[in-house]
Amino acid sequence: MLHTMSTQLLTVVVIAANAVGATMAIPQARKVLRSRRVDGVSPVWAAVSAAVNAAWVPYGVAIGDLGILPVSIVSVMAYLTIAVGICRYGDTPVVDVVARMVVSAVGILILPAAVLVSQGWVAAGVALGLLYGVQLTPAVVAVYRTADVSGVSVATWVIAFTEAALWGVYGFGRADAGLLSLAASGMFMASLVLARLMVRRPRRDRSTDVMPAGLGLSPA
Repeated sequence: MLHTMSTQLLTVVVIAANAVGATMAIPQARKVLRSRRVDGVSPVWAAVSAAVNAAWVPYGVAIGDLGILPVSIVSVMAYLTIAVGICRYGDTPVVDVVARMVVSAVGILILPAAVLVSQGWVAAGVALGLLYGVQLTPAVVAVYRTADVSGVSVATWVIAFTEAALWGVYGFGRADAGLLSLAASGMFMASLVLARLMVRRPRRDRSTDVMPAGLGLSPA
């Protein structure tokens, strides 16, 4: 009975992890579309995230795990929406932004592609899991390099932390070192972003003594 309950609990956890993962990028996409501001939002993060999530689709088909397809497809659509918003509302020339995104997306898939050719789909899936920390790195760098992070969604990073924690619980229950690594890197990266968003303070422009707009914390 204990083993059955543990299996059932792990099933609930993995379902929750997939559900939370599917909603991670939606608040950021919604914020970009509503505010038309992309300050602090990394185009490389959006491109890499779209590419990694897209790679899970053929992986799911190949191993017969169709349950991950809805999560992956929703995530790809959300990240592509963010990418389009960055191109449309950002200050950087569109050609330059698109070039960076394409190079980043192709570059991130070289490792799992090489593993796939040499070791097969299962090993390629492990490689994709380990890329989670890499996937989040551009976003972390962007929020620490940008003075104005009002375009960054707090909700997205709360969800990212929660998703990583759920994968950690599932990985612990399955004694899966790959999932535990994914959880540790995801929680760490999300914590860095949340810390940056929580410590920011509105600053006065001394020349005009006017408070900059859009610097308050927003849940989405």
